[in-house]
Amino acid sequence: MIIMYLLLILVIFLLINAVLFKPVQHSVKEASPEALNEALIVKNFSRLIQHKTVSHLDSEKMDMKEFEAFQKSLETLYPKVHETCDRNFIGPTGILYKWKGKSSDKPIVLMSHYDVVPADEESWDRPPFSGEIKDGVIWGRGTIDTKITLLSIMESAEYLINQEFVPANDIYFSFAGDEEVSGPSAQAIVSHLKSKHVKPAMVLDEGGVIIEGIFPGVDKKTALIGLGEKGYLDLEVQFQSQGGHASAPPKKGITGQMGKLMQDLESKAMKSEFTPPVKELFNRLGRHSSFGYRLIFANMWLTKPLLNMLFTSQGGQMNALIRTTTAVTKLEGSKAFNVLPPNGKIGINARLLNKDTAKDTQAFVSSLIKGDHKINVVESREASPLSSHDSDSFRFLEKTILSLWPDAIVSPYLMIAGTDSRHFHDISDHVYRFAPIEITKEELSLIHSNNERMRVETVIKSVACYVKIIRGLS
Repeated sequence: MIIMYLLLILVIFLLINAVLFKPVQHSVKEASPEALNEALIVKNFSRLIQHKTVSHLDSEKMDMKEFEAFQKSLETLYPKVHETCDRNFIGPTGILYKWKGKSSDKPIVLMSHYDVVPADEESWDRPPFSGEIKDGVIWGRGTIDTKITLLSIMESAEYLINQEFVPANDIYFSFAGDEEVSGPSAQAIVSHLKSKHVKPAMVLDEGGVIIEGIFPGVDKKTALIGLGEKGYLDLEVQFQSQGGHASAPPKKGITGQMGKLMQDLESKAMKSEFTPPVKELFNRLGRHSSFGYRLIFANMWLTKPLLNMLFTSQGGQMNALIRTTTAVTKLEGSKAFNVLPPNGKIGINARLLNKDTAKDTQAFVSSLIKGDHKINVVESREASPLSSHDSDSFRFLEKTILSLWPDAIVSPYLMIAGTDSRHFHDISDHVYRFAPIEITKEELSLIHSNNERMRVETVIKSVACYVKIIRGLS
């Protein structure tokens, strides 16, 4: 009987927590519309999309004339910016603008990149570098990732300079042309700023967007601001055997070892952890979810193991938020059907949670392998530090977003992909990842895929948001 009473008290306690787990109310004044030249903005965006600034791991394959033409287009399209701001070319493809403010005490860095991934032109409904505008949509590689943020930064600066606006503090525009291949340009820009003793009060790069339907039980728009990003690790696991004729296979060969490793990587996972940005994500979005989910997220002191089991079994985005993930992406064996492979290779891509190092992850993979093997680290970088959501910079971004998207939920999150902004943690404690573009889940799926495109209304509102950000910093 006592146990039943205790269980009843527990249930009542959990229900009360869920009932009290309500959204935090914000009182933000809606932004006044800006008198933007929308037709010119769209025309300029189309022109920037037409430059085939495709980056490659092998820099010899990059058409640098396209990159130079893009830089020339910036001069042509934004004359006031180039009259007012200092410009330096840094590293292989880096461009750094300095817009002198009234003070240099709290400088700001607004970031983007202008390189894009290749496009399989035959698979597109519209030519990927045409910048075609049709039925209120702009088509082209880089519309979402991420010439939109570069355009928005330059358009907002040109607009404000034309109004004789002077920022309160220095503002830097940092653009790299090799982000997609983890190139050195952004790091070179950081080294340059460090040599000038520039310590940004805030850095803003690509990252989260405004989107619906990404969180269980929540049907509102969500604006996600990345506080940090996971690390990156490419491993190549090598196996060796005697090889031989396939007509007389051994009882145990390296293909079995390889298959066992791949199976184990899917069935066994590294230990999970709910990092601060993920906890806050569940705290904020959970308050807007349906009652069943609120019951779970309001009582995470008890339900965390349940969430862990659920995310682990489902995989995908939610699982990637709470642990280091490993995925087999390359596989190599024999080159002939009737020959046993003398060598076998498995390529593994891991995305590292902040608690795990590349060395930890390599040790985990090795622990799953029975028998002789060799592991080579092909590429490695640790997870970035985490910026705080309890800061003036984050609150400023939240207020700005809500002034333009008053119905949105603004929340921190952890980026599972990589950006150039990871380098800026070396000179700033406040590095955030957010692009003010409202897109659908379908549009999000077009990043690095076929038929990448963006609605004109999204482009205009992105520019308006950057105008609001620059004004608000003064």
